[in-house]
Amino acid sequence: MSKGSRAMDVSSASFIPRRVAGAAEARAVLASEGAAIVTGLCDERSAVAFGREVMGDKAVRIGTQFEATKAHGEKEAAQVAMQPVDSRGRKRSMAPTEERMVAHNDGFAFGDYAPDHLFLWCERPAARGGDSFLIDTSRLLDLLAVDPEWAAVADFCRGIDIDHSEPNYPQGMHAPIARTAPSGRFQGRYHPYLAPVEGPSEAEHWTFVRRWEEAVVAARDTGPMFRVDAGEMICIDNYRVLHGRDGHSDPLRKVCSIWGWSTDAVAVPDGPLDIVVPKLPKLPKLPMSA
Repeated sequence: MSKGSRAMDVSSASFIPRRVAGAAEARAVLASEGAAIVTGLCDERSAVAFGREVMGDKAVRIGTQFEATKAHGEKEAAQVAMQPVDSRGRKRSMAPTEERMVAHNDGFAFGDYAPDHLFLWCERPAARGGDSFLIDTSRLLDLLAVDPEWAAVADFCRGIDIDHSEPNYPQGMHAPIARTAPSGRFQGRYHPYLAPVEGPSEAEHWTFVRRWEEAVVAARDTGPMFRVDAGEMICIDNYRVLHGRDGHSDPLRKVCSIWGWSTDAVAVPDGPLDIVVPKLPKLPKLPMSA
């Protein structure tokens, strides 16, 4: 923890999602608890179809964004490593698969265009390691808010605009860490490149951004982890819940990250999004009817 701050128990912000029987139950649990696990999805096509069914009448767009394998991760990491440091001294990087992943919302580089639904379908788990974790940001902020030494951090997260951009890929707008989306959905965000808005309050605001990071890391490292087996899929409210996995070294592990946008999404992109070079669409696109 940072100098002068007191550690607190935030482990209950991390949770193991319930296993559910079908799309209707998954939709209900997703809305109330932030995530659910389904079983019996034999292939990627079935997983995508199930994700669309979970979004139901609100579905706008869904598809596999990338395959999470050791080889794919190493290829992308090498490409990102060649990108320069930005004007604030920040540099993008992708950690090796052997390391525990940073908690994050998928698509964080794309700001308002990030998917509001995330589906992680497991084709093959790692032989050892690679267990998953989930962090409910709403629960985490509630825990901080009732602690006298952390309440100001919760207030900052809910009320002060910051820069959510990745280094060298500005999003062109600022927003609080936690907010209510136009649809009424709660949104709480974290990724390793969060930064204050440049200006006279920057130094003061860095303290709060870094304490939010401390809280997220503590929730990740003290909360439970769980294993997802072949044919299982984690359905996640990508606005509310952070996710990640423990380190592993299995070259055969394969998980598909499926991104879904519903009519609840703040914005929906027209085409594919490039994680390696995360440039935003030029014009905002509002969610279309399903």
